[in-house]
Amino acid sequence: MKNNLADLNNHLFAMLEELEDDDLEKDPQQLEKTLKKASAISSVSSQILKVANVQIQAIKTMENCNLLNKDMPALLAIKDSSTESASRQKLLGGVK
Repeated sequence: MKNNLADLNNHLFAMLEELEDDDLEKDPQQLEKTLKKASAISSVSSQILKVANVQIQAIKTMENCNLLNKDMPALLAIKDSSTESASRQKLLGGVK
């Protein structure tokens, strides 16, 4: 899995498809293993989304304070590049 939300989304849907497999009902051990795996993936995914939300809120706050073009704090793990700036602008609804 790569490190972006689109890949996370794809991974979650793949897990959902795995859970829909009718063969799981025939093998209780495999069903239990798959359910544990799905639970772990769900927990980790929730944390990833919480971090992404914090990053989005930080970007919005920096934009509101006219600091968006400054270096982002390293703690937020948000790189600054022209491509990512364009992505930020799209995310913020075209705010300039």
